Formats: sequence, structure tokens, C-alpha cells
Amino acid sequence: MIFFFVFLLHVAYDHQGQGGGPRGTPSVEAYCPFGGLESLYQFLTTGGFIRRIEPSAMILFAALVLLTLLFSRGFCGWICPFGSLQEWLGLLGRKIFRKKYNPTGAWDRALRYLKYVILAVIIALTWHMGALVFRDYDPFLAFFHLGAGMAELPWAYAILGAVLAASLYIERFFCKYACPLGAVLGVLGKAGLTKVQREPDGCKGCNICQKKCHAHVDFLSVTTIRDSECNHCMDCVVDCPKPNVLTVRGPRWKFSHPVYASLLVLGLFALIGASQLAGKWQTRPAAVSFANNAGKLDPENIRGWMTLQEISGGYGIPVDELYKRSGIPARVAATARLNTVARTYQLEFEPDRVREIVRGYLAGAPARKDQGQKDHGSGSEEEVKGFMTLNEIALKTGVPKDYLLKTLGLSEQIDARQPVREWMHAHGKSIQDLRDAVKSHR
Repeated sequence: MIFFFVFLLHVAYDHQGQGGGPRGTPSVEAYCPFGGLESLYQFLTTGGFIRRIEPSAMILFAALVLLTLLFSRGFCGWICPFGSLQEWLGLLGRKIFRKKYNPTGAWDRALRYLKYVILAVIIALTWHMGALVFRDYDPFLAFFHLGAGMAELPWAYAILGAVLAASLYIERFFCKYACPLGAVLGVLGKAGLTKVQREPDGCKGCNICQKKCHAHVDFLSVTTIRDSECNHCMDCVVDCPKPNVLTVRGPRWKFSHPVYASLLVLGLFALIGASQLAGKWQTRPAAVSFANNAGKLDPENIRGWMTLQEISGGYGIPVDELYKRSGIPARVAATARLNTVARTYQLEFEPDRVREIVRGYLAGAPARKDQGQKDHGSGSEEEVKGFMTLNEIALKTGVPKDYLLKTLGLSEQIDARQPVREWMHAHGKSIQDLRDAVKSHR
């Protein structure tokens, strides 16, 4: 648990310091198996991934499904870093609340169904919209942003604070009531081959196993634990005062809990290693692309991890012209990443401004006199971006999708789950046409 937690901390720290992209470092999202499930529909229907999802997330999800069918829900008990964090907070909570810690009751059992509702809502909206709808509310992502991006993820940070505080009183609070990945593994885990089994003849009925179980699993009424809330942490096997009453067993095998944990972790590494040998493991974008699918230069392909030097070469714009139009002072290095300029040089600067500058240059527009200021000519229509899907634009702006299609003269056959930059140029449209359609509705 410590290893995986420190590993993700290291990934998060490097990403915050060096940024992403082909020359940067992976984000923690590249190591989140739930991202594979979120992008599964798009992968199966188009062969692509939702923005921010890399192939590594899909591989990890597939590996997790296989491991869960073999070892039940061991990922939650031995590997998940966010579960580990909650468990460690629970150690402090036990000392604070003592006997009142981790209460149970009818409300507790009812609230455990909430995570299945959350899972259904996330998958339905994500698959329909082709975007990571849960990202803005994900406490896991907020924690591993290490305090950065609070303006970008205010709800995620607020939920993170609530989860951490609640974990002091209720063990693994998020795991119990809200984790969508835990909901998936809970269902799959019931079919897992490895289970905790109880020998009734040797059991003296002390019920220590249930009292110390974070999920309050009922041990005494069954001989094989199939409860979907059991995360196979194996604490019950250790806490049982009588040896060989609680054991870890498969259909034809029996082994100790250290062997179980070792096989689980080694299995994960083996599957990741196999994907690397097959050349499928990828945790960050493979290359910089400045053109869209129609082969035209597209400013919407500009990313925060790009530099002015890269943008100059990619779009054929002199570096001096970029400095002039953006109002960036000469002391800013042309090799600085866009998303580090404001922090490094103490400037008011938004990377999105560079997209507008490049778009204007490619269209032959003259440099603005109010250089460095964000173009508010279209008002809040500027929130429409090329990487967004039509569904996302409709949700964010409040303009019906049907109205946008009608105004643009397009048919309903447009895939509203694809980023608009992937199809708009092929239909003779631009991002400004979309913004004008939003403006006309308002």
C-alpha cells in the first residue's frame, strides 16, 4: 500500500513540475483504471479514447477485471492509493472516537447503494457526451493535484475535504458510499475465484472478525464470504484468535494471506509488463500534432504543455509575431511551456489566448492593439473550445444541440460525442461558427 501510494505521489509531483505532453511526464489519470471504463464505449466504437485518457488506463482496467475474477476485490484492499489514504486516516480516527468509530446501522447499509447510482450516472453521461464528466468532482484527482488547479477543480477539492474529514469517523468513507470503481469491483468480485472461508467447527463465535472489519461483513451466518463490500484486506484472517478458522481459498487451492497479496501484485506487474513488451503501454501523448483530421492547421490542437517555439514552427508563425500579438514580455523564454508562464514569470497570462492569436494569424487578422488581453468580443461564447464535444457545448452553454446543428446547417448524423474539431472543418465550419450559433441563441 505504501509503495503504490508513494509511486502515485511521485507521478503527481513530477507532472506538476514538468507538465504533460510528449516531452513531459504522465499524469495520475494515466494510471487510473476507472478512466479505462469511462473511455470503453468510445474505444469500442471509434478505436480512440476520451480526451485525457491514455491507453495505459484501458490496459489497467482490463488487467483489473482479470485480477478481480481471480483474486476478487484485492485491488481495493492492497493497492488502491486513495483507499490506503482513507485507511490511514482511520487509524487516527480510532484514537479520536474510540468505540464510536465506524458506526453501522440501517442508514449505513442503505447508503452503500449510493455508489452504484453514482457509477450508473457517470457511465451514462460519459458515454453519451464523450467527455470525463466525473473529473470536476473526483476527490482522487484533486488529492493527486497536490494543491494545484483549485480554480480548475473547485468541486473536486471541496469533495476531497469532505471525504478526508469523514474518513476520520467512518473507515474508508469514500470506498463505502461513493467510489464508482469500487462498485464495479464489488459486482465482479462476487464471481471471483478466491474467497475468505470460515470453518464452523473450529469457530468459537467471538465475532472479532466482524467487529474489526471495516465493512462489518457478516461472518457467522456463512462459511464462504461473498459480500461485495469485502475488499480482501485479510485483516480478519490475522485477527481471528483461532488458527485455520478463517483462510484464503480458491476452487482447488489454499494459501496464506501474504502469498495472496504477492500473487495479486505480481499479477498486476506481469500484465503491465506484457503490455509493454507488446508495445501497447502508453502513458502520455506520442507526438505533437498541429493539423486536424482534414489535414488543416488547427489552433485547437494547441496544448498548455507546448512552447512558443513549438507553436511557431508548427503553424509557421514567427516567434516575434507571437510575442507581439500576445503581449508577452521578451524576458519570457520561447522554450517555456504555456501553462508555466504565469507562475514562473508572475504574469497574468492564459494559454487559451495563444489559440485565439494563432487563429487570427491564420485567418490574416491584424494584431490587436490591446495585446495580452483576452478577447471578449463574443462574450461567454469564448467558453466553446474545439476539444469539446457537441454534447459538452450544449451542456455548458445551455444551447440545445438541435439548435446548434440547425443553425450550422448540419444533419443530426453528426456524432455529438466526438470533439467538434474532428469534424467541423470537413463540413466547412469553424469554431467561430459554433460560437456565433451560441451567441445567436442568447
